[in-house]
Amino acid sequence: MNILVFCSNPINGGTVRIFYELVISMRKMLEPEHKVFACINQGNTVEIYKKIDNIIELPIISEADVFMNLYGGNVLKRIFNYIQRKIRFYPIKKANIHYMNQYLMKNNINAVIIHNGGYVGDDLCNQMLTSAYNCKKKLKYRIYVLHNDIKKNFCSKIRFFLYDKKISKEATSIVTVSNYTKNRIKRFSYITKEIQVIYNRISDNRQMKQADKQKIIQLDPMKFHILMIGNFMENKGHHKFIEAAKELIKHSDTYQFVIIGNIYDRDYFIKCKKLIDKWELDNDFQIYSNINNAAEYIDLFDVLVVPSLYDESFGLISLEAMAANCPVVAFACGGIPEVVRNGETGFIVPIGDTIKMADKIQWIKKNKFRFVWDKYNYKKNYSVEVMASQYIKLLGIKKNHYNI
Repeated sequence: MNILVFCSNPINGGTVRIFYELVISMRKMLEPEHKVFACINQGNTVEIYKKIDNIIELPIISEADVFMNLYGGNVLKRIFNYIQRKIRFYPIKKANIHYMNQYLMKNNINAVIIHNGGYVGDDLCNQMLTSAYNCKKKLKYRIYVLHNDIKKNFCSKIRFFLYDKKISKEATSIVTVSNYTKNRIKRFSYITKEIQVIYNRISDNRQMKQADKQKIIQLDPMKFHILMIGNFMENKGHHKFIEAAKELIKHSDTYQFVIIGNIYDRDYFIKCKKLIDKWELDNDFQIYSNINNAAEYIDLFDVLVVPSLYDESFGLISLEAMAANCPVVAFACGGIPEVVRNGETGFIVPIGDTIKMADKIQWIKKNKFRFVWDKYNYKKNYSVEVMASQYIKLLGIKKNHYNI
């Protein structure tokens, strides 16, 4: 079987990490009779794509890249921009799908696994699904993975009626990454096909030496080190992390706080910096941007904080922390409670409750709480091979044709 795994996500986040993990693990696990093609759109600059051997870059163009200026504005302006984009992009979309059809047929692709960053999400993922459906006589398996979704009111739900019917018809399997996301998609969409949950899983591939990490992230050895990883966007809750820091500093000055995250929303970043200044936390905080391998640094810290407020379908960074034996304190946001085992691998607190978040961090500090993965249970429940085997099963490949 020739299997194409496709992703066009332009952000260095969870979707592209799972795309990478799935490609690498399937190539290791499957027998030589099964070939795994990794495929992205040409010009995509996400760093992790470069780590995949023989990755294919298709010369296809996304709507957002062509018409970056036709977004935003008031309601009428957004509607007008939307109509303009659809009309002007139509011939490009048609050319994209035509090229995809040719590629799939020429390379005798029998199955596709398409990693879409979110509900509706990347237009190139939608086009790849349509192309695979066009070639359905050869492509028996068309697996569509929705890594996130959007909450919709009744009008928005109606708006996406045709899209829901389209992917229900074109995909042979629809997958999402948590029961939380599955239930929300079912509630706010007209998707009729059964949605399956395959939890994200990662390999522990940390490679940096401790000394090299310590040159970049400089920590006071006499303090208790608390980390947050997240690009500066309001849903990630940096301001809540800063509020929790304020509570902790009231009780002790032995804490050191670090944020690793790129600045995607500059206004929000400025808001967070002002909070740090307002509460005189400048000497307690360090902020690092443009670090692509942030998870490598987790094992330098005593706690990882995940203060996400909404739109957190899984919370991959919590799994990264668990792999590094670092306890997590997180808001009960989205799929995170399905990842963090409360009281075992960390603590879950109500969304927005920074006082309880600070209390749990204090408890971890006082009790010197750490945990170590039981290797057997990790391999059984959390290894990347477990995730890959579930996708392989959807492809109809029997267990004796792969290794785990």
